Amino acid sequence: MGSLFWITGLSGAGKTTIAGELYKILQKKESNVILLDGDELRKIFGVSGAYSAEERLNLALQYSRLCKFLTEQDIDVVCGTLSMFHVCHRWNRENIAQYREIYLKVPMEVLRKRDPKRIYSRAEKGELKNVMGIDIPFEEPQNPDMIINNDGGQSPDILARSIYERFFETTQEFSIGELTA
Repeated sequence: MGSLFWITGLSGAGKTTIAGELYKILQKKESNVILLDGDELRKIFGVSGAYSAEERLNLALQYSRLCKFLTEQDIDVVCGTLSMFHVCHRWNRENIAQYREIYLKVPMEVLRKRDPKRIYSRAEKGELKNVMGIDIPFEEPQNPDMIINNDGGQSPDILARSIYERFFETTQEFSIGELTA
């Protein structure tokens, strides 16, 4: 059975970058690993404009089902996705045996400064609607396996290494913990 590393956070939190770094680490250790990214999955599924809360939830659950399908084939999956819905996180825990939820927690003021896709600045000007954290409330993960406060204090490769070490280089039981970056 493969593992799912579900890396979640708001837009600009560093999901794609950290997921990519974790993927590189895992790829050096094993050949059965795949990287999925929310923006790329939207393209694959042919979904370009579905941003309402309901559409986002439906898409998040599609990602979850795809990840379950892959992990059941003994593939480790690193998935960087916004997907901040309790029902989605709960579904993952109930249906994916080796589910690891990593929450990239970033203060809104830091996200607004980063704003690589200009999502927050356009939303604040009224040019963009259905932005999670602005006009769509997000559901902060309730029981993530790991919280990373990603305010930019550490590089993405260091943060990815901390995820790897947390789940592979220890024999301890895991409980909710926090890593301040």
